Amino acid sequence: MQHAHTADAIRAAEKTLIDAASHPDELMLSAARGVADVARAMLGPGERRVLLLVGSGGNGGDALYAGAGLLTAGGIVVEALLLGRDGKVHQPALDAFVAAGGEVVDGWPSTSVDLVIDGILGLGGSGGLSEEVSEAIQPARNSTVLAVDVPSGIGADDGVTPERFLAADVTVTFGGLRYAHGLSPHCGEVVMVEAQTHTGRLSEELIRNAGQHRLVWIEPVPVRTPREWPANIVGLTPQPLPGLEPGADDDKYSGGVVGIAAGSDTYPGAAVLCTLGAVRATNSMVRYAGAQALEVVRAHPEVIATESIADAGRVQAWVYGPGAGTDSPDDLAGLLDTDLPVLIDADGLTLLAKHPELREKVRTRRPATVLSPHSGEFARLCEAMELDTEGLNKVEATCLLAGELQAGVLHKGRATVVAYPSGEKVGATIVDTGSSWAATPGSGDVLSGIIGALLAWVSGRYDNSDNSDESFRVEYLALPDAVALQAMAAWLSAQTPDGPAPTSASRIGEAVPRAYARLRGRS
Repeated sequence: MQHAHTADAIRAAEKTLIDAASHPDELMLSAARGVADVARAMLGPGERRVLLLVGSGGNGGDALYAGAGLLTAGGIVVEALLLGRDGKVHQPALDAFVAAGGEVVDGWPSTSVDLVIDGILGLGGSGGLSEEVSEAIQPARNSTVLAVDVPSGIGADDGVTPERFLAADVTVTFGGLRYAHGLSPHCGEVVMVEAQTHTGRLSEELIRNAGQHRLVWIEPVPVRTPREWPANIVGLTPQPLPGLEPGADDDKYSGGVVGIAAGSDTYPGAAVLCTLGAVRATNSMVRYAGAQALEVVRAHPEVIATESIADAGRVQAWVYGPGAGTDSPDDLAGLLDTDLPVLIDADGLTLLAKHPELREKVRTRRPATVLSPHSGEFARLCEAMELDTEGLNKVEATCLLAGELQAGVLHKGRATVVAYPSGEKVGATIVDTGSSWAATPGSGDVLSGIIGALLAWVSGRYDNSDNSDESFRVEYLALPDAVALQAMAAWLSAQTPDGPAPTSASRIGEAVPRAYARLRGRS
């Protein structure tokens, strides 16, 4: 259920069911029952007033039929504000709503509203709300909002935030997820219900057609406790983190030794922060190689530090780039010639953009290679490779770069997209990080250390030599876990007894063990 689908894929699956329906609106009525169930679950004790915001399309029909269902159950007052162009709405749904006792209002009610159901725009509603509609629904921004399918104004495929939109506290969708549910924080908590006709379920139709489309997964980071929902309402759940507790026969090497090549005289902090991320994410040895060996050991005496990669000793994975400098590509070239997984970040990405021979090494090497750019670094890499990403959403753009370099790409941001080649296709995971507390200097260095530690852990436990898929590497599976771990650590590091407050990269790194325990406890 956590696979995401494009709007075109959703429409195609819906059309199959609608064409075989036994009566008009069979699929819409099924979806509306789910909307009504979610609405009932959201209403608190004593809350009974619901306002429908109704557009001209299918989402407006869903809202009206849901309103009729709420009225039929009794005890709830439901009003509808019609916002379709020229007053146009789905007429059969409006008739059902009025027949059930619903009232159509000309403007925002004077009495308080306990819940707003947003059915203004649907899958094709990108580009934002009109100024007139936005002004008409201004009070909704101070209300609890349940969005049908996607919040009005937010693009279903790209999650782009326009000038005028309506953010949701909860978004209910049908049969499967849309890309926006991972890409846009304005969806709030996302839940799914089934939509079906007598011939089949929408979820089954989407799965049946999945082989024709890109495989995209959405993973939430549960920084806040989700609501408790009835059994027919499915919330998004995080994937379980691996068990990193050492076994009875483990030692300081067996959990995967990571090597950190980071920092310079110009950027000594990058070495300390990157190493901190690794130390807090693993029980195993962390080795450091670089100009800041003394500072790293002062900060983290458990680290084995040398001044050169050649003297570092045996590792299971390398991290290269944070603060390392861009004068020479030789160290990165040497690491790419090894048979070890390599994470490239920060200055390493700058070197990759400047030197085509490095990109060719990435493209042709067999071990796992991972790139972790922020949006600026991502754009520079694409420009250097003459990749045209204009018009592509973040998922498609990230997959394009991953396919071209035959490498894992971790495109950072509030919504982080992890893309990984697998055979002729490139799959992706959208990680909804749950907060933006990681938007602080040095947090990317901490993330690099976490990723390196998990790459080493996976590399030390799994053998890729028998993998028949020459492009997929099992280490890629660790990337969403690393993002989730850093995101949870960032959120935890911002919590104080008096409420959330600004944090820093050092505090994020120190919170990694607690984040791991929190995520394991919710698995």
